[in-house]
Amino acid sequence: MAEKKKIVIVGASYRAMHGFLNNIRDSYSNEYDVVGIHDLTIEKVEDLNECFKSNYKAYDDFEKMMEENKPDIAVIANIDCVHIDYLEKIMAAGVTTVVEKPLCIDAEQCKRVRKATELNPSVEAVTAHNLRYHPASLKIKEVLDSGRIGNILSIQFVESLDIDHGTSYFHRWNRAMKNSGGLLIHKSSHHFDLLNWFTGSYADEVFAHGKLLSYGAENCKFKVGEMAETCHECKKTKEECAHRLDLSGPRLEMHKSNLKAGLYTPDLCVYSPEIDIVDHACVGITYKNGVHANYTMCAHSSVESMKIEIEGTVARLEYEIIYSTAPDVKKSDGEVSTHQQHLRVIEFNKPIEEIEIPPVKGSHGGADLLMCKDLFGGEKSDAKATLEDGLQAVLVGIAANESIKTGKAINIAELENA
Repeated sequence: MAEKKKIVIVGASYRAMHGFLNNIRDSYSNEYDVVGIHDLTIEKVEDLNECFKSNYKAYDDFEKMMEENKPDIAVIANIDCVHIDYLEKIMAAGVTTVVEKPLCIDAEQCKRVRKATELNPSVEAVTAHNLRYHPASLKIKEVLDSGRIGNILSIQFVESLDIDHGTSYFHRWNRAMKNSGGLLIHKSSHHFDLLNWFTGSYADEVFAHGKLLSYGAENCKFKVGEMAETCHECKKTKEECAHRLDLSGPRLEMHKSNLKAGLYTPDLCVYSPEIDIVDHACVGITYKNGVHANYTMCAHSSVESMKIEIEGTVARLEYEIIYSTAPDVKKSDGEVSTHQQHLRVIEFNKPIEEIEIPPVKGSHGGADLLMCKDLFGGEKSDAKATLEDGLQAVLVGIAANESIKTGKAINIAELENA
């Protein structure tokens, strides 16, 4: 029997647990061993172990974890702004690297990614853009590559996050540009990567509008001083503040040690003056191959949905998914029956053709499982996102942020070379 490959995880996070650890444990434990998890404190890893009913070795010293275990693969799944710090170290050690999206958060970090790849050209490194692996994304890509709609002319992409999902980013560290680059990088890099993948090209120029319309201090209906920094410290009831979050379940279990120590917890006040990211945005993108795309993001909606409309020279492709609004239905439970989704091809002067999307169970509509099959299961696909793909997705978000700030169209090449 072949010796198991060793994996280490950077970041005792919810994403590490549900995106990687559960799939490795459930499907690939015969081929891989997770030999260590690193976080800022030992207690944080112990929180994950208790929540996940596991016993992974905890480290608060990254170099020690790498030296003791000499891993074959390292998965980076911690806070966005430090992905690059660990990427540089892991690639320099010659270890295969999987980086959770977004790959990085600003133009300077993009340069550091390029430098790391130049210094370590033989090291395999990928960006974990799991949305590529959603069964609908795979089917859309299949239809596009088949030539069924002809050449792509333009794309409309609309992402609406409901109150539960949208608010979550403003309860957490994501709400600060310095941590995440804002939703146009942290969240929308998923979608910009899909647009790049679907068009078979990279962005040339970006123009955007965006604003903080629903969250933050300017949108607070309460007087200054009435709100606490966190929901668990706040005296406002759920009836008084619709965005009050109960710190319970996994939210509590994954941060028990932080709560005890008075450190970060994911129930920060959504009306905090510290919030400096937008919650609504419209982005226009011109691609190097001539395709035009419009992208709209709303983080304060009554319904969770995604709509993609692709106009081709021969036909139009439409995809829409509306997630259940029932409070007891998880948005990422993978049960397609709890959602409404349709994929259609509409050729000129012909009946609408419905395209079947195969159901896959698992988190993020089965995308995490299919991604892990590609990364760890030997079931290779064309969906794997390279570091260059990860960079190009982030660059669209960086350009959009810059365009919102300056009111000008941003050329991607000029942004990179600035």
